[in-house]
Amino acid sequence: MKEKNGKILVMDDEENIRTITCILLEKMGYSPMATPDGETAVEEYRREFDAGNPYDAVIMDITVPEGMGATEAIGKLKAIDPEVRAIVTSGLISEKSYDDLYCQGFLGVLKKPYRSVNLRNILERVLEIRN
Repeated sequence: MKEKNGKILVMDDEENIRTITCILLEKMGYSPMATPDGETAVEEYRREFDAGNPYDAVIMDITVPEGMGATEAIGKLKAIDPEVRAIVTSGLISEKSYDDLYCQGFLGVLKKPYRSVNLRNILERVLEIRN
């Protein structure tokens, strides 16, 4: 039987969102790792991918003031792993259309603020893609 849950990389510039998301993920049985910006997320993803222990999914904030957000990071992640399963989050999702985000390579869009049920549903759907 396949292990139900896996490793999730969380990138958000707001520490409280990173903390709450990681707590929710842990309660769901996932092993989360949090980073504050896209640069750190890309480095962390590359390190684990190169070690043969890739993340099962990445959840990234679209906007990181004075840093790399999800729309820049997705291209770098896809260069490392073309099969990366990335979810973009934002409270201002209207700044980009869902179609544009899917065309960039995101497999899911999660509007902030989100609840644990929303997080669980999108993760289950994204993790089923390509399984």
